[in-house]
Amino acid sequence: MILDIEATPVFEQNYSAWNNPEFKTIINQGGSRSSKTYSIVQVLIIIALTKPNTQISIVRKSFPSLRGSVMRDWKEIMHALDVYEDKNHQKTEYIYNFPNGSTIEFFSLDDAQKVRGRKRDILYCNEANEIDLESWVQLKMRTTGKVFIDYNPSELEHWAYELINQPDSILIKSTYKDNPFLSKEQIKYIEDLIKVDEGYYKVYALGERMAPQALVYTHFVKYDNLPLESEIMDRSYGIDIGFNHYTAFIEVVFATDNRLYIRELFYEAGKTAEDIVNLVSQSNYDRTKMIYVDSARPDIIESLRRKGIRASLSDKRVKEGIDFIKSKQVLIYINSENLWRESKMYSWGEKKDGTITDEIVKKWDDGLDAMRYAAFTHGGKMGKVRVPFRIR
Repeated sequence: MILDIEATPVFEQNYSAWNNPEFKTIINQGGSRSSKTYSIVQVLIIIALTKPNTQISIVRKSFPSLRGSVMRDWKEIMHALDVYEDKNHQKTEYIYNFPNGSTIEFFSLDDAQKVRGRKRDILYCNEANEIDLESWVQLKMRTTGKVFIDYNPSELEHWAYELINQPDSILIKSTYKDNPFLSKEQIKYIEDLIKVDEGYYKVYALGERMAPQALVYTHFVKYDNLPLESEIMDRSYGIDIGFNHYTAFIEVVFATDNRLYIRELFYEAGKTAEDIVNLVSQSNYDRTKMIYVDSARPDIIESLRRKGIRASLSDKRVKEGIDFIKSKQVLIYINSENLWRESKMYSWGEKKDGTITDEIVKKWDDGLDAMRYAAFTHGGKMGKVRVPFRIR
């Protein structure tokens, strides 16, 4: 079979690693638009076409993300190679059956039955930095052949970094400069990240890990269930307003033992003031509690109040708010993916010489700002105790 394929150097490196018997795990660490995902999918399609009866699994944490990225790339490549046949695509099961007996299946970590299910020959973990260690172990132990993983190195620490030192692993590093198919606009967007912050440029343009000292929050953990009602002291809510940025509506539960339980209620971009008020009205939250709103938008506070919703200005002091959050045990709801993602990118500025500044990078912070409004504004009030006194 002869295939006419447009490929980047990243494809060539992955295809060479696939053909090298020394390597069991093929690790792709790269910046944005480096072609790592697209290239790996190209390799997997070629394997499926040329190696009969090969079972391939492509996995990502959430299915919406999987469908909007890898599955879209896979279908585009299949059509470009002129090998896609609709009759071979089991769309309800997200499986494609090749005429030679090979298959490619797509699933997310939400599908526990597949994570712990049947074996496969080849595994591809897309955005592996989103995948927890236990899921990785379950997936790896059910894979008889090689494993491809890719990630953007935005995490401070992760199990994927440990794989690099194993003797049967190969690390393929890539940046946008390895992708000759990018438009001038795409290249400009990536290169302009240096104007945002040196640390972000290092991660998302150059594919290098963030300096550990740059990350603001390193103590967050995940939770499945709230504590007992007897342990809950109070609740409050925060909204950070955006249009091109996201509008985030966040719940903070104050519990005993200095614990904060955080959950995102909605996280939406492109919403007008009227949209935001309607989203809040439709949300499932405790309406007896206060919502602390981005103080730059008093119009939304007034609109909420006219709907009978308790709303107040937030205390937007950043450093004091961060110190308050750092003084608490913070637990993020396991399905609050946007909050968790932000927490792994929320950082202090970094200069060219590696010096960390005391200014926050204002980019991926919508949910965390709303969290800070609710926790700090309300929590500060909770901490104030009225002491009676008499003037003599």
